[in-house]
Amino acid sequence: MRCPHCGKRSVISHVTVRWNQVRGLLIPTRGHYCTSCKTAFETVRPAESDFAFGSVRVDAMTDALRRLQENADLVVVRHKTGAREVLF
Repeated sequence: MRCPHCGKRSVISHVTVRWNQVRGLLIPTRGHYCTSCKTAFETVRPAESDFAFGSVRVDAMTDALRRLQENADLVVVRHKTGAREVLF
């Protein structure tokens, strides 16, 4: 992948992490970082017609989520940390 700013191939993917010093919040966002020109840039979002997953973190598995997962409308993933995420 080439950097859109300088055109070099020294791009690291999925490493952009943003820290908001004023609010004291860590806002993780996936993006790219060019080590040549030291700029971070966002990933290009897929077009509406492309296939893409959406995800939402949930606290617990409810009966409604269980029924939707049984019908194959969505997938509930439990991470090693214990966090649950709904993919749709």
